[in-house]
Amino acid sequence: MKQYQRAALALVVAKLEFGNHKSNIYDYNESAYPQISGNVNAQEAKLYDYQRSAVFEGRNTGREFNLYDYGHSEFISLKKKGIKKYEGYHYGNSSYYEITISGSTIRLYDFSTGQYYKFS
Repeated sequence: MKQYQRAALALVVAKLEFGNHKSNIYDYNESAYPQISGNVNAQEAKLYDYQRSAVFEGRNTGREFNLYDYGHSEFISLKKKGIKKYEGYHYGNSSYYEITISGSTIRLYDFSTGQYYKFS
């Protein structure tokens, strides 16, 4: 999974957990605020990545979000697994990821890299 996809997923989760007033997130790995914005609710996510000029969006099927990164033509699933915990699957590189929230910190564990990525 690419770092800007991780950032988009972190923003989707932040907006689901904290509401759409959460307009951006800080990416500790890039030491920057990604230029991604949009709206997310329980039914759909619609984000735009200004750095890539790409749409990142999807709908909730009732079980999970089916998200699509138009910049790379890749599907990514996102499913709530419990209180402040999500997981999903990145179809582009056939790997899983997990997201946990502690306070305002969002940590994404990417099984394809074996690393944690931190956002807030």
